[in-house]
Amino acid sequence: MLDWLIIGGGVHGTHLSNLLLHEAGVPSGKLAVIDPFKAPLTAWRRRARACGMPYLRSPATHNIDLHILSVHRFARTPEGRPTADFIPNYYRPSTALFERHCDHVVRVRGLAGVRVAGLALAVRETGGGLMVSTNAGPMETRRVILTIGPPERPCWPGWALALRREGVPVSHVFDPAFRRPETPESMETVIIGGGITAVQAALALAPMTAGRITLISRHPLRIHNLDFDPCWIGPKCLRSYAGTPYPRRRAIIDAARHRGTVPEETAAAFDQLTREGRAAFRVGRVREASWRSGRIRISTDDGVWHADRILLATGFGPERPGGSLTDQMVGELGLETEACGYPVLDEGYRWHPRIFVTGALAELRGGPCARNIVGARNAGREILKAAL
Repeated sequence: MLDWLIIGGGVHGTHLSNLLLHEAGVPSGKLAVIDPFKAPLTAWRRRARACGMPYLRSPATHNIDLHILSVHRFARTPEGRPTADFIPNYYRPSTALFERHCDHVVRVRGLAGVRVAGLALAVRETGGGLMVSTNAGPMETRRVILTIGPPERPCWPGWALALRREGVPVSHVFDPAFRRPETPESMETVIIGGGITAVQAALALAPMTAGRITLISRHPLRIHNLDFDPCWIGPKCLRSYAGTPYPRRRAIIDAARHRGTVPEETAAAFDQLTREGRAAFRVGRVREASWRSGRIRISTDDGVWHADRILLATGFGPERPGGSLTDQMVGELGLETEACGYPVLDEGYRWHPRIFVTGALAELRGGPCARNIVGARNAGREILKAAL
């Protein structure tokens, strides 16, 4: 029997496995990470590359290793120096540096050795622990940590789904099959969205297209370097939040997170693109879209636009993370949730005497930063205090 089974092998799952192995001293034979992908952070890397993310939005102190300065130290080594690149504010690392550091941590900490390629399907109680049904076979463990990422279903507006059913060239930046062009094109592109993903996608596509890029957003560009106030990283905001009754926490999170925003340097780069005439920005809501004479006609409340293709940067659906697995656990184990469907967790991020939660699913406990890298670090500290 395992002592710990981590369900999910992205940023959160990889950091938690590092923490359990090298700070808590859990033997490698007593820990496993089950994830659909063979390599750590596969889904994270795919999304970062799809939108052409050059720098993280998080500072370098938010990383998957144990020490907060691990990225800074790595950047001074022969292995890290070729990608050593930071940007103000907050010393945000380049994506290349962050990925190389993650590869370094996985290798030197032996984290790949505890991964199991598979998908968790159900969690049930046994006499002395938990039995987790997976498509790689049953796994028995004393404790489970859910480190489930955002819902896998990208958000598709109804009009875009109708176009796709007709075979019109419409794609979503977070579709697993989406790939940015590798050779120059002459297509005119409309990007739907007004946050960091949409703007980064426009900047990444610009060098590869001779056609114009038009970004259509429901709101003007909103500038925030981080997607929440830095006070949420530590006790300044989290201490009072921890004393807030659960029914009020969803409203606090929704108000505190800077959704659909863009860092200063990203907005400045896009502004330069528009001044050069290579991109345009329009504020409006898409009312309808149709395929006419080999082109897409897009009607908005700001006018009518035409394109050869549409790229959606509209995020993910509103579903609770975890899909059928979370539904099964709530139903069969009787786990407590709030009205929004998210877990009610104790101070140790515990949802059940043997089940812990981090990531987006834990945001009613961890606050607006729960789904970010620092959320993994915050949750990991509390889980160790509660369980060991």
